Parts: sequence; C-alpha cells; structure tokens
Amino acid sequence: MMRKVIFLTIALIPTTAIYAQLEQSSFSATGRGGTATSFVTDYQALGINPANLGFQTDHAFSLGLAEIGYGFYSDALVRDDVRAILFNNEDSITQEESQLLAQSFLDEGLKFDIDIMAFGFSLRIPKAGTFAFSITGSASYSTKFGGEAANIIFEGYDYAGYFDTVIITPTEIYGIAYEPLSLSELFGDSEFLLNINTSFNAGYGLKLFGSEETISGYAGIGFKYILGYAYLDMRTDGSTVTGLSALGLDILELEEGVTSSSLTTSAAEPVGLGTGWDFGFSLKVRDVLTASIAVTDIGKMKYTANVLQINDFVLDTVAFSGVTTTDPIDLISEMLNEEELIEYSALTEFEVNLPTNLRLGASLKLNDFVDVGLDAVFPMNDVSGAFENPVIGAGAQFKLLKVIKLSAGVSAGGGYAYNIPAGIGLDFKIWELGFATRDISTWFGEASPYVSMATGVLRFKI
Repeated sequence: MMRKVIFLTIALIPTTAIYAQLEQSSFSATGRGGTATSFVTDYQALGINPANLGFQTDHAFSLGLAEIGYGFYSDALVRDDVRAILFNNEDSITQEESQLLAQSFLDEGLKFDIDIMAFGFSLRIPKAGTFAFSITGSASYSTKFGGEAANIIFEGYDYAGYFDTVIITPTEIYGIAYEPLSLSELFGDSEFLLNINTSFNAGYGLKLFGSEETISGYAGIGFKYILGYAYLDMRTDGSTVTGLSALGLDILELEEGVTSSSLTTSAAEPVGLGTGWDFGFSLKVRDVLTASIAVTDIGKMKYTANVLQINDFVLDTVAFSGVTTTDPIDLISEMLNEEELIEYSALTEFEVNLPTNLRLGASLKLNDFVDVGLDAVFPMNDVSGAFENPVIGAGAQFKLLKVIKLSAGVSAGGGYAYNIPAGIGLDFKIWELGFATRDISTWFGEASPYVSMATGVLRFKI
C-alpha cells in the first residue's frame, strides 16, 4: 500500500530538508496537531521557535539523523475509484490506472510536501545558552487547475473541446483551434507552484530572566543559508499570466539564448541562493504554562541560473500530446518543455521573499503525564511554498509506562481540510523514536483526502 501512496514522492526524495509543513519533521508535534511553537526543544526548534533552545531540559546534548515528514493532499482522494487504486493490496498500477490518477489529480488539484532533516544537533553550555545546527531539505508542490487547464495538459491536441482539427504529417501531429483563446483565458483561475531547497540552519537561544519556580523568559535567533534547486510560481486568473521559473535538477531543457541568465544542467548545482532569519520569544510560568511567539523565514532567495519569465499568449496550434506521467517532477518537465504550450521571455535573475510566517503557541502541563497545547500559524506573504491561509492546531501528549508517548489532536487551514492527527513514540531517555500522521482516518480507510507521515528513529539525547 505504501508503495502506491508515495509513488508521487520518488523524484523529490533525493534532494535531501519545509516551508509548507507546520511542524517540519518533528513526529511528536505532527501527532499533536502541529502544536510546536511552545513545545519543541533542542535542534527541533530550528525553523520553528529558536527561543525554545534556551529551555532547561533533561539533556545538554541532542543528535538526530534522518527525520522525515511528508504530506500529500488532493480532493481527488475522496473519490472511490482513486482511493481503490491507491489503497488496494497490489504492488503495481496499470497504465490505465496511472492515467486515471493523473487526470483526477489535475482535475481536483493537489498539494505535496516533504521534509528531510538529514542531520541535526544541539549543545547547551551552562550560563551561555544553547547552540544548534541542522542540515535540512524541503520540497513543496501545489497545483490548482481552472478552466480547461486539466483537459489541455492531460489530453493535449486530442482535446476536442478546444481543438477543432488534428493535423497529421510524416513528422508531427498537432491540433488547431479556429477560435483560439489566450493561455490566461483558457486556464482560468489556475496555479502551478514548486519549491525545492536545501538549507543549513544555525540557532542560539538563552534564558533572559527569571527562574523556573516563578516566571522565566527566553529569546532566540536562527539563521539559515539556503541552496535553491527548483522554483516555479505560475498563476493565471482568466485575464493575465504571472510566472517566474528557475528549474535545476535537469527538469527543464534550456538552450543558449533562451535565457540571459547562466545555464546549468547539473543536479548538484543550485539555481539560486538565499538567507533567512528566525526570531522567537517564550515565557514560562512555573514550568507549567508556556506562551510563545516567533517569526520565521524573514529573507529572500535570489535565482541566477535557468531563469525564465512565463508569458501570456494565444494558444492556436499545439503539438503537445498530453502528459504521460503521474510523477510531479516529470509532469512539470513535460508541460514546460513543450514550446507550443508555454511561452517564455529571458531574464537575468529575480528575487523572491521566503514564505514568512508568524507563529503563536501556548501549552499547559496538566501533570507529569499530560501536556496540552494550541498553535496558530499566519502566513505573511503569498509566494511559492507559503500557506494559503492561517493554520490552527490543538493537541495533547500522554505519557504511559515512563517510555510511551501517545499524541492526538485536530488541525485545519493552510489549504488543507480538517484533520485528526495522531502519533506514538518511545522515549528511552538516551534514545527516542516514533512516528505520526496528520490524519489518522486516512490510514483506516476513511474518505479523507490527506495522506501523511512523520517519523524518526535515530534521535539521541545525553
């Protein structure tokens, strides 16, 4: 079953850590409904709330390897035929099933994100605070098709609803529209977003004042250096097209003269670089109540390779036969490499803001066995990789038999549906592991459109 659920992730995994995930790769926060701003500690606080690095924990050093979180969402998953393909017990899907999945996901739209923390550690120095570092990789992908976009992209010149005549010559086949429309008119309200990055994150947090027996305050700062491997932000609204593209990883085949920027086809070479800052503050009341605020990803990316601007134009003659893949990277490659479907103009470079978020969180320790919390994340801009709207989460964590941690919660927003997360972890003090899902109903066969998992088995604390 898992092989079919994540068949869309295969092309993204090699990039190795998220803009679009509330709790990044923290499996415990995932199970709590994404409540992370006032909960996470040590290196897991990087990118969420660096102030929590200053918390006094039972361990002075922590190390984590290969913590992974991913999510896949589409309204197509409420359809019985699509779910039957994804969740049956076969190990492979037929070509017909693959085409049905592709058409369904294009029709309904989909969101996909993956977070991989390859390596992270934190070290607390008495009276000096806590330092942390991590190497992470992220990929976020979102499509929303309006008008005739899905039909054109899936069927190409065979779409009789737009192309009046199909011409067959010895060398090519193409469709002709006698009453052609512009790309913006044809695609209506559509968007196509992709963001793939690797980042090197450093953070520092310390206690500013107070004591754990009364009231204490904590502050933190984080910095990240980002390598951008792919960026696409293409949107249509029925009258205009806006689009910027900088695609590495050999996604788009470009020739000299197409762009005035530098060209690269090496999968190891980034197409853009950027920096970002995180700031946070947390207040604790007798180590029972914690209230936190943080602003993350303040900064910009600058793309200087494989840079293109996507333009509007009249779509009258098309030799595009339609997409033949369900893989998101291959789908983008097939669509954008078709010169008669997308029109570009040259750019030397462009800058975009990072998807900045304002995070608010509060948590309450009811006793030694139960913690509850609330989180709210508000997107501060609208760029590729940002939340569509605010995300609200509530959750709880229960400790059993000293080593078992059970978590559950609810979450909504961010362009996703109402979800019921859950998770389980084992904490042996020195070694911790666990896994969680953002919507447990999916894994029990209910008609939920959200498939997700977060897991970590190599988390060590001393």
